[in-house]
Amino acid sequence: MKAKLAASLLNLLLAAYSIAGSPPAAGRYISQLDQNDWILRTDALHYLAQNQVKSALPPIRSIAEDQSETPWIRGRALIALCKIDTQKTPPPLLVEFSSANESIQRAAACEALENYNDHAARDLAKRLISDTDAVVQYQAIATYAKIERAAAWLTIDQPTRAPTPALLPLTLRALAFTGTDEALERFITLIGDPFKNQGQAGAIVRFLADIPEPKLIPIYLNLLETLETEHPVFPSIISAIGNHKHEDIVSSLSQMMATNRERATFTAARVITLLIQAPELGQALRKALSTAKEMETFQAGLIALGCKEMQPDQHQEFFSEFLDHSESNLRTLAIRCLSHCKEANLYEILSKIIDDEDRAVRYAALNALLLAPLDKAPTGKLVAYLEPALASTDEPTRALGFKILSHAGNADDFKPALTMLGDALKSTDDLRREAVATALGSIAPENGIAPVARSQGYITDWMVVGTFYNDKEHKAFHEELAPEKNIDFKATYPSTYIWALRGHQNKPGEKAIERDVTWNEASVDRTNGKLRMGPLLPPPGTFSLAYAVADFSCQSAKEVFLSIDGDDAFKVWFNDKILAEEIAPYQHRQSCIANRSKIPVALKPGINRILVKSANIGHEWWVRLRLTDADGKPIEAYKQ
Repeated sequence: MKAKLAASLLNLLLAAYSIAGSPPAAGRYISQLDQNDWILRTDALHYLAQNQVKSALPPIRSIAEDQSETPWIRGRALIALCKIDTQKTPPPLLVEFSSANESIQRAAACEALENYNDHAARDLAKRLISDTDAVVQYQAIATYAKIERAAAWLTIDQPTRAPTPALLPLTLRALAFTGTDEALERFITLIGDPFKNQGQAGAIVRFLADIPEPKLIPIYLNLLETLETEHPVFPSIISAIGNHKHEDIVSSLSQMMATNRERATFTAARVITLLIQAPELGQALRKALSTAKEMETFQAGLIALGCKEMQPDQHQEFFSEFLDHSESNLRTLAIRCLSHCKEANLYEILSKIIDDEDRAVRYAALNALLLAPLDKAPTGKLVAYLEPALASTDEPTRALGFKILSHAGNADDFKPALTMLGDALKSTDDLRREAVATALGSIAPENGIAPVARSQGYITDWMVVGTFYNDKEHKAFHEELAPEKNIDFKATYPSTYIWALRGHQNKPGEKAIERDVTWNEASVDRTNGKLRMGPLLPPPGTFSLAYAVADFSCQSAKEVFLSIDGDDAFKVWFNDKILAEEIAPYQHRQSCIANRSKIPVALKPGINRILVKSANIGHEWWVRLRLTDADGKPIEAYKQ
């Protein structure tokens, strides 16, 4: 009991003070060696051995030598010990295990022998081939084959001819290590039918994955041909191939594609995508695809060649050939491949396909243009280029067209765009109208914003004056101040202001600062029609109010509707008569939107005037007014 307690303490200390250079999880796995759960301990032994954690040697040796431990866990500890503590010759403990009464320990000794290749290891492995336990025998055969390689054939020939299913993985391991033509021919014969069994196939791959014999790669590739990509063993074989040298994998894939078998081409393309994006395989894959007939083969080939690491610019012309393919999936895939080509002019290449009859193809083409370099866009002609998308009846297509216009357009494209999309700004479809306005606003010159807003019915041209001090209870908002008594754009008004810090209006006894304010011209600077008061007026914008006046002309009397919204409060007069008043409930550091929709008003011939009193406590400060007819169609209000 004391010995086990001492071992536990030692494991904890090693976990806390593992040597520098060990992987980050080493300490946790060293501590895990002291668990009662054999699965956790086995997992820890495997991890520590794979990562060569030398600081784990004392507790591992302790487990291997402890006769009170189970034969299984002692055997796993011996294997881990021999992997970490690399010596030229087998240690005495391994020799001891090779003569143990328990076959599990003798089998572990055979497996641990794979870490040595001297005469002592060879002789010990050869002796264990005659063991009374079949598992020990075949583990010894595999170990002997690893040590002797081709010279092992005479010894392993007879026992590897007809192994039982349980011994098949070890048999294949022995044949793979031997690597002669005869051994590999038998390997291929034996691996065929059992590989259809998923459980046994997984075990076989695990037994073979660490063997570096390059002749195994073509065998693995041929096995992949027989499996669907979704087969659970497929990733394991890919991983096993990945353990080999780069040049050996490239050579095997080249030979595979040279056969021009359809399934071989498909499989090679999948391996390239999943494992080894080697540009030198590009031409071989293209040649193999020239004789392909199945769509899944073309798809796999395009995906492989389109990988960024495969230097897709070399295959730009090849991708373009698929833009006319009858299968829409291939057209879509070709577009995605082309989007990876840094030197491709996508605007030129995709000009005919952005109006493809298949929506998925259109979406792919338009999304690709969003990724294209801006200097490739047809300056001044972008609207004409995008006309099929911008005029499409399909909403996602139109939306992508507007995004591209916003992304790649510039001031040279504004006038053509406004001409083409002007009617959309007058639409009663608010979603489309706002999308068009946003796109136009993104490319509009400085004087182009107001016309876009005005076309949607927003009042755009104003005279503004402020700021005047207001408080949290809107005291000044409810009072009649000088500008609303008599509008005189030449007048000067005294005003006061107080700097508000952290929401406090002023300290007790603090005096307001006095200044004079005058009327100034202003215009909306957003296509959504918002008149942003803060940037137009002297600070502060908190606890403030201001006035805005818009005069516009009308040729004849007509009934219209006025919609108003703003943050935080507004009062509106139309032709000297009070029209609306709204105060939004206050919310700290949030938008507080007051609004009134479709208020009927009668325009008179000549000049019509709107006066707005706008108040703000904090956060944003804006006001917006829009004129429409009874059907919701915008009415433009032109400055007098």
